[in-house]
Amino acid sequence: MINRFNALGYLLTLVCASSFAADSTITIRGHVRDNVCVVASESKDFTVNLMRNATKQFHAIGAATPLVPFRIVLSPCGDSVKAVKLGFSGPQDRDNSNLLRIDGGASAAAGMAVQILNRQQEMLPINAPSSSIQWTRLTAGQANTLDFYARLVATRVPVTAGRVYATATFTLEFE
Repeated sequence: MINRFNALGYLLTLVCASSFAADSTITIRGHVRDNVCVVASESKDFTVNLMRNATKQFHAIGAATPLVPFRIVLSPCGDSVKAVKLGFSGPQDRDNSNLLRIDGGASAAAGMAVQILNRQQEMLPINAPSSSIQWTRLTAGQANTLDFYARLVATRVPVTAGRVYATATFTLEFE
């Protein structure tokens, strides 16, 4: 009798478990839009020449060289692209963390750093969090050129003459 009761319990369990099963179809839909741009080959690896500058230009902290324009071209851009956040990252200057540090060494200049500015000539801090970077509107379906400037800024005085070499990378976030 005990064996029949156990067998009946297993049978009820099997019947109950299968009574909840059903054949169903799930349809999954979506849309992938092309809302990114590609960095044009001319903007992937390039050099901004800050020219030759005299140490006497850097008479005080904050004294700067003339602005040198450069651009980043995004092409092609998708048909749904709206905007981009572009941030620059690299080693920060020890005296002013908003600026890009110049590489050191025996023949390197000292007491200055590189400042990067946007089209409106507003400073773009190095290593800024994405949340603090403003969106730049893009035109969908065509090449977009983003204009920037760079210059040297005194962070200590006196400034020491020498070579200026700094490296930054840029990151893109699309909307």
